[in-house]
Amino acid sequence: MESAARKSPKTCIICMKWGDAFGPDYVNLLYAAVQDHMSMDHDFICITDNAEGLKPGIKVVPLSFPQLERDLWVHGKWPKLLMFDREIVGEYDAALFLDLDLVVTGQLDPLLTIMLEKGGLYLMPKFRGLVWRMIPAVIRDRIPWFMNKVTRGNSSIVGYVPAEQFHLFYDFDGAKDLPKYENDQNYISALATNRKCYPKNWCIGIIHLVYYWPFGLIFKKYKKRPKRPKIVIFNGAPTQMSCWMTASVIGDHAAAALMAGSNGSRTT
Repeated sequence: MESAARKSPKTCIICMKWGDAFGPDYVNLLYAAVQDHMSMDHDFICITDNAEGLKPGIKVVPLSFPQLERDLWVHGKWPKLLMFDREIVGEYDAALFLDLDLVVTGQLDPLLTIMLEKGGLYLMPKFRGLVWRMIPAVIRDRIPWFMNKVTRGNSSIVGYVPAEQFHLFYDFDGAKDLPKYENDQNYISALATNRKCYPKNWCIGIIHLVYYWPFGLIFKKYKKRPKRPKIVIFNGAPTQMSCWMTASVIGDHAAAALMAGSNGSRTT
C-alpha cells in the first residue's frame, strides 16, 4: 500500500522592528507583499518592541535581547540574531528573514525551496571589491564555492534551515564578538553552518540600478531592471515606500496595504 503523503515543510518569513526608524506600515506592506509573492504555506513573524498597528495575520514575538546593552544594538544590528533563537524558529523547516527597507519584485518560494533541497544558510552576496563585481553573473551563479570565496553576506536577506543555525544565537558573546566582527552580517558570514549566497540577481540593491556619479549626470536615471530579481533592497534614500506607487510589480495585497498606510501616520 502506498505510504501517506509526506507532510508539507513548515516555513516562516521573519522581520524585525524596534525603535522609531520604521512604523507599522512598513511591516504591514511587507506582509502584504509576501502574500502576493509566495505560494507556500507559511507564518509571517515580526519580532518587535511595539506591536501597535500591525495587521492581525502577523505573528508577533516580543523583542528581548539581553546579551547586549540596548545602546549597542544599532551598531551592527545585533538583535537580528534573534532569528536563530530556538524558541522562535525551532518548529520550522526553513525560514527567511527580510529587512523592512526592501521591495519584493518576484516569487519568494525559490528562496526557501533551495534551502529545503540543499540545507545551509543563504545570504544576499556582498562583494569584497570592485574587481569581483566585474565577473559575469553567469559565472558566479554556476560556481557556488567561488561566490562564497569572494563575497561576504548581506543580512538584509537571510534564508536558513533553523535547526542548523541555533548556535549563532546561543553562542553569541557581545564582549568578544562585537569588537571581533563589528556587525551581525560579518558574524553570520563567518560562523554560519554551510554558508552560501543566493544567485546574485535574485536579490539586488537599488544602488545597482543607478549609475555612479558622474555617469548618472550623463545616462538615464535608472538602468533596466534585471530579469530575475525577486527582491530589491533600499539602503538610505530613496526609501522603498517612495517608490511603491510607480512599481509595476506591486500586487493586490501590497497595493491595499500601501493605500491603507498612506491614509494614516508613518514614523520614519
